[in-house]
Amino acid sequence: MAGRLRIDLAALRANYRVLRDAAAGSAAGAAVSAVVKADAYGLGAAAVAPVLWREGCRSFFVADCGEGARLRGVLGDARIFVFEGALDDTVEPLLESRLVPVLNHDDQLRVWRERGRGRPAAVHVDTGLHRLGFPADVDAARFDGLAVTLLMTHLACADEAAHPLTRLQLQRFHEVCQRFRARFPDVAFSVSNSAGVLGGAEPAGGLARPGIGLYGGNPLLGAASPVQPVVTLEGRVLQVRRVLPGETVGYGATFRATRALDVAVAGIGYADGLPRLLSNRGQGYVQGRRAPIVGRVSMDLTAVDVTGLGVRPDDWIEFMGANVSVDEVARWAETIPYEILTGLASRLQRHYLDTDPAA
Repeated sequence: MAGRLRIDLAALRANYRVLRDAAAGSAAGAAVSAVVKADAYGLGAAAVAPVLWREGCRSFFVADCGEGARLRGVLGDARIFVFEGALDDTVEPLLESRLVPVLNHDDQLRVWRERGRGRPAAVHVDTGLHRLGFPADVDAARFDGLAVTLLMTHLACADEAAHPLTRLQLQRFHEVCQRFRARFPDVAFSVSNSAGVLGGAEPAGGLARPGIGLYGGNPLLGAASPVQPVVTLEGRVLQVRRVLPGETVGYGATFRATRALDVAVAGIGYADGLPRLLSNRGQGYVQGRRAPIVGRVSMDLTAVDVTGLGVRPDDWIEFMGANVSVDEVARWAETIPYEILTGLASRLQRHYLDTDPAA
């Protein structure tokens, strides 16, 4: 109804630099790509990817062939890796859009060997996450004849550098890398998401794959965020009403006023991606103050206690941004920042801002 999303491209650029510098400093020569799947985590890949390209990013990762084809229309010269791999019905689109499939198992290896026309491929090995990927003891000779340009794995606990599984996965991947390097001397390696980059997990000469850190989510558990907020989610105040003691607010009458309140009704709700679990526990930010959400978040409307703040119709309430972090919203919603960002609805007005004069 009246929600908007402001996306700070200067902050995005700054976050890429933080991750790039961390990768270069902890593993000499490590390059940094960008994960732009799910429409760049809900921010809009068509707007985000060119900014990262101008910052020097040359490799991008997407979830599926459709995302890759759309990104190719935006970035003509980038290397675009497709996590889902090569499927019988996606081989031709992969070839047409010059995409690099990440091969995950024998069927995909067969498909690409038979129909990939000698084009590059990446190989994914599972070192302990138990999602996609070849087993860690896979024989590198099985890929002879293919143009294997990247060998990758994915850490299950990258945000916990001291976790035993992280150490085990890195050890297993090191052994796989040795076997592949013997047969594919120019193959690159890729381990790290945002947390792995900041934790120094990427091998020397590797290709890091940050995602959430680019978009302002804190990749590190229990530590101050090294990245800037990128997304500001706001709802416009449609009405301010007086609620008297004993009266209730919203569906189910889950909030009852114990004193007279001024309640602002903002035109934003769970249809915009504001989680319903923020009912009676989340907060907004308006007129320089935090203000609690009262009653249930509904599909299109959210009520906020703005008593004494002088809020009027047409004012905007921040529900996520510099003053209410995406990490806080995720905690209130009992989820993770990834889900919050990717859940932002297409009906939100998106405004791209860039305050960097050098851009």
